[in-house]
Amino acid sequence: MAQKLEFIFDFSSPYGYLGATVTDQITAEFPELEVVWRPYLMGAAMKQTGIPALVEIPIKSRYVARDMIRSAERLGVPLTMPGNFPFKSVAVCRAFYAIKAEVGQPGAQAFAREAYSACFGRGRKITQTEVLAEAAAAAGSPAWVQDAATLEPRLQDQGLKDHLRAVTGCRSRAAAGARRTSSSMRGRCSGALTSAGSSGPSSPASEPSETKDCIRK
Repeated sequence: MAQKLEFIFDFSSPYGYLGATVTDQITAEFPELEVVWRPYLMGAAMKQTGIPALVEIPIKSRYVARDMIRSAERLGVPLTMPGNFPFKSVAVCRAFYAIKAEVGQPGAQAFAREAYSACFGRGRKITQTEVLAEAAAAAGSPAWVQDAATLEPRLQDQGLKDHLRAVTGCRSRAAAGARRTSSSMRGRCSGALTSAGSSGPSSPASEPSETKDCIRK
């Protein structure tokens, strides 16, 4: 059974753009891996879990602004922020899953690379259907994706909306589970430190149930 590498990302994230490069490097080094790309709406997930975006935290936003530049230089890829950053990645995510449904992961991944390159490589606005169509043409996607006139109505398909909502909900639950685990571990460490100076043992905190990946395909 082949081992699987899952690349979970948001098209609006510069770190996702850089992560795509790293994912491709890993894939080249380990060709036996089954690689699955899974975009989701990070902003919606953060809202559901109460996690603030990096751009909303001044000290972190200043740090990541420098870190993204040096990370791009280290990876040898261009980094140009689009004028509408931060932006919502709903349309490009739906386009990805529409392509995946028709031609599978390889075709969808090719489209994702071209969309990322247009966005953070050249500063194009991938919120625009015309830019998505150009990315699809460069990736050799199905003809209907390469035409903005046919792409736009397909992005309103209720099945695509529901699928993206399900993927995002799954990631939100996974993030919430991770936060509960982190809080539990902090509580256990605090309890251990407190009990070290007392005569009685501390009670271990209960472990949260594991959040399972609800999106398999």
